[in-house]
Amino acid sequence: MTVRAWEALAVTIAVEMPVLVGFARLAGWASWGRGVASAVGVNVLTQPVLYAVSTRFSSPTQLLAAEVVVVVVETALLAWWWRVRGREGRSTLALAVVAANALSTVAGLLVP
Repeated sequence: MTVRAWEALAVTIAVEMPVLVGFARLAGWASWGRGVASAVGVNVLTQPVLYAVSTRFSSPTQLLAAEVVVVVVETALLAWWWRVRGREGRSTLALAVVAANALSTVAGLLVP
């Protein structure tokens, strides 16, 4: 990974981890340690792939489509790791993941 890729991963984790851990703690899905480990884990799995493919994007629609895939993967992994049950729980988790990813995408676009 390049220095720029490492910086992007660091920004992603710094922005998304507090959002995901906050939701996990409020909903009772995970302890602090498990929440932090899981939030970092999903980003270590998804962000480098998104970063690598996004360098070839030529439109915002491609970024949006890729972010949708990332949200689906992260929601599925976190629901499994945190044992989130029921439609309402998974829907709430999906909204938390959307919020976290939207914030980190904006942060990534704003960081020079």
